[in-house]
Amino acid sequence: MSLDFSVVIPALNRAGMIRRAVDSCLAQTGATFEVLVVDDGSTDGTAEVVEALGDPRVTVLRHPVNRGVCAARNTAIARARGRWCALVDSDFELLPGALEGLLEACSRAPEDVGNVASRCVWDNGLETPRPDPGEELLLDYPGYLKFVEDLSVSEWFNCMRREVFDRVRFPETRAYEGGFHLRVARRFRFLLLQRRSVKIYTDAKNRVTLSAPPQAARRMLRDARDSAREAEAVLAEHAEAFRAHAPRLLHHYAEAAFLNHLLAGERLEALRWLPELGPRPGARTLVHASLGLLGPRPLAWAKAHWTWGRHRPRAAEA
Repeated sequence: MSLDFSVVIPALNRAGMIRRAVDSCLAQTGATFEVLVVDDGSTDGTAEVVEALGDPRVTVLRHPVNRGVCAARNTAIARARGRWCALVDSDFELLPGALEGLLEACSRAPEDVGNVASRCVWDNGLETPRPDPGEELLLDYPGYLKFVEDLSVSEWFNCMRREVFDRVRFPETRAYEGGFHLRVARRFRFLLLQRRSVKIYTDAKNRVTLSAPPQAARRMLRDARDSAREAEAVLAEHAEAFRAHAPRLLHHYAEAAFLNHLLAGERLEALRWLPELGPRPGARTLVHASLGLLGPRPLAWAKAHWTWGRHRPRAAEA
């Protein structure tokens, strides 16, 4: 049976909060849906918490070892029966009426729209993306690049047409999803609604965007090689469009390639990207280069502590 939505929830060691996310999905009305929870190698009983619900709308899929959030999403999407895939993280909560409102928006979206996105509210009262565009946006590829370039916080809730994944998939590596969304935007239009569909909580200790420095440094070192390769792949595909429409994105991904090669201990590969950072690299680039010459660990330690010190006082504002 075809469903309106497949709700995709990847989770790693979220036994204490996964019920919040799943319960918020099960409380939805006005749309047909399934909930696909992918336990990505958890060691704290996350899968067992979900299985104990005993709800036939919920399926638990397991990775024997941790493979990363994007690979977990791919596992769920391969099993999805919904016409649309709503990408809910384990620290999200669907707001009342979210799927019913999304169904209305998805039903009126033009056929070439791949992502019907909506705004997020956070547990500290912030809303994203920031700045607020103030109106519904329907963007082609150049428009999407310009929109992303001007954001200070690029967090929104993604609801993707199932056919998108026949042409574009999340990376199966430990790289994150920025490149995936650029590839989607190149092939499909992007619709951003003004409605708020999810609430994001910041109470998890293993958040990707803000973890304690030792944990963050280990993650950077683990993910660096995959992140460097993904940044290079993005530049190979989008650099010409970046130069034409969003030059700051060109700098962003060149800096990501440079930094992650240093974190991976690949100094020569990192140096290849210095010309893209301009004739006079900024102070941050010079600091990264100096620390990277000492080795990946000093660079990871310094970057993790800098991020923690900058964002910790504002909790979820990262």
